[in-house]
Amino acid sequence: MLNLFDLPRQALFDLQSRLRHHPLVNTLRHVLPDSLTLSSPAPHDPTLADPERVEAYRQAIGRYVRPGQVVMDVSTGAGLRTLLAAHRSPRKLYAVDPSRHLDTARWVARRHGLSEQIDFVREHPQRFMPPDKKVDVLLHEQMGPALFDRGLVSQLVELRTRLLRPGGRILPHRFELFIEPVQLRDEACLPFIWSQRLPSVDFSCLQTLREAMSPSYFTRLIHSYEVSHLLCEPAPVLVFDLETVRPGDLTRHFHVTRPIQHEGRLDGFCVFYRAAFDEDTSFAASPQRPQNPTPMLLLRVDSRVFTRSQVLHFELEMPELEEVTSWRWHFA
Repeated sequence: MLNLFDLPRQALFDLQSRLRHHPLVNTLRHVLPDSLTLSSPAPHDPTLADPERVEAYRQAIGRYVRPGQVVMDVSTGAGLRTLLAAHRSPRKLYAVDPSRHLDTARWVARRHGLSEQIDFVREHPQRFMPPDKKVDVLLHEQMGPALFDRGLVSQLVELRTRLLRPGGRILPHRFELFIEPVQLRDEACLPFIWSQRLPSVDFSCLQTLREAMSPSYFTRLIHSYEVSHLLCEPAPVLVFDLETVRPGDLTRHFHVTRPIQHEGRLDGFCVFYRAAFDEDTSFAASPQRPQNPTPMLLLRVDSRVFTRSQVLHFELEMPELEEVTSWRWHFA
């Protein structure tokens, strides 16, 4: 049976389809800016499904975004930070994102009656220059599974230098990096190919080619439900503040010595972080949080069992912070 309420939506879809395939549109695709192309929503769900993270942003934006300020949301995504900031009535609010995620944010803002309060800018943040020249608050979520791999430091420091007013805020701005030995649950273990024992096939000879293998083979993404436990009590190996740090100040070589507190099988080193807005408000992407939906990076190693009487020595070199394939690690 025909649903009359679907007619306007279906008419819009028909029009979009015709426009996409119209000869003139196909010709103009090569000369029109990306902001005029049609796209479909592609929200990033894991961060929105994290209640601790969402609540931390809500509290921080409520505390630090004020009427009369100029605010920029860096790589807006689905628009959570932008919409929270819009309720604080800043004088100008720029939602800047080069991807089709911006369409999702614009659509949701329109449904909330907030689109007139927001300037949606389809542009890479590093190329954006607001008419106001300076902003009071930079909102962002530039943290990847390896913390640095989405340009956290390089991009935010550049924006801080170029756009942030003296005394302005970056939310979040203080970070703690953890690299902790973990035992995975048995069902989550993925041994190296040369360690697997298969019927009638022996891949152990491939271990001699280990150094020639792609660096990406020695990392994988894991979730908190795949982790059985940490072998040591977590302690940050690096602490920095985006409001003051200079990229050259960050340590690239870590030598960590830790006593084993929880015996078990070392299956790799889990990279995770804590992001803080101030002394009272923060969130963590940690395997110790059972409801953490954010994927974390695992630095894979040949599994080895440790007891509480042992001490673990771990060394990590990060020549390029944002390029995980440049990282090298070993333990004893």
